Amino acid sequence: LPPVSLAHRLDLRRAALYYAGLGWPVVPVAPPGAAVARPGKQPLARDWPTAASTAVEQIQAWWRQWPDANIGIVTGPRSGLGILDLDVDKGGAASLSALESRVGCLPGTVTVMTGSGGAHLYYRHPGIALLSAADVHGPGLDVRGDGGLVVAPPSRHPCGHRYAWVGDVRGMRRETLADYLVDWPAGQLTPPRRSSPPLTSSSSPQAAPPAVGLRASSGIPEAHREARADAILQGLYEQISTRPRGQRTRTLYWAGCRVGEHAAAGILTPERAIHVLVSAGVAAGLT
Repeated sequence: LPPVSLAHRLDLRRAALYYAGLGWPVVPVAPPGAAVARPGKQPLARDWPTAASTAVEQIQAWWRQWPDANIGIVTGPRSGLGILDLDVDKGGAASLSALESRVGCLPGTVTVMTGSGGAHLYYRHPGIALLSAADVHGPGLDVRGDGGLVVAPPSRHPCGHRYAWVGDVRGMRRETLADYLVDWPAGQLTPPRRSSPPLTSSSSPQAAPPAVGLRASSGIPEAHREARADAILQGLYEQISTRPRGQRTRTLYWAGCRVGEHAAAGILTPERAIHVLVSAGVAAGLT
């Protein structure tokens, strides 16, 4: 990895203070290359769920001690955040496509592109228990809620790329958070119940279905794939075309990310999706 510049160190400290100003407790996270078990993602403060802070003095002290540290934001009731974490390396794009084909398009909200090319979808915490767990909605589609943590921009991923906000969030302040964060879509993100019939001596195990991945949709019948595509595009169109002024451009960015994921999963063709996005933007008043 290239050496960390002074400008990047200043960016990290300023960003940590900015998040604290939003009411989001932060904690220093080991930078890429650190001699820890999980460089780039492991908190450096002991008892970090409790130690995470919004206090200016504490944050400045941490980044004096660890000037290269990444930034971790605590999720759950303390920050008021519930985050859907999409890991493309583990099949998250295909899992999100499959999820939205079942429950409809998730509401657009503030989004971070991770250093590995995944995404963090920031929602308002629902105010009830929201457990942090991996693969809740399919491989690579995790929930960061109570007791959880996400790495925040402009932190660096071990691959060398930075985490970055999607779209323009310069107006995001504590008093304007309601204009940026959407409520956690509990109706759509209720974890599915998993049950399987017990095996008896007369029954034989069936072959396990293939893991969901970027090519998981290759066996979907064409008619079913088209029906899924229609439902997804209709949902995206409605999300964009009905957004109020001030949220339209950000939602269009978000929809573009969703299109890329569905295209990678083999559900959508980019040409058709672009036509729908342009039409929705025009309907919303974007020119």
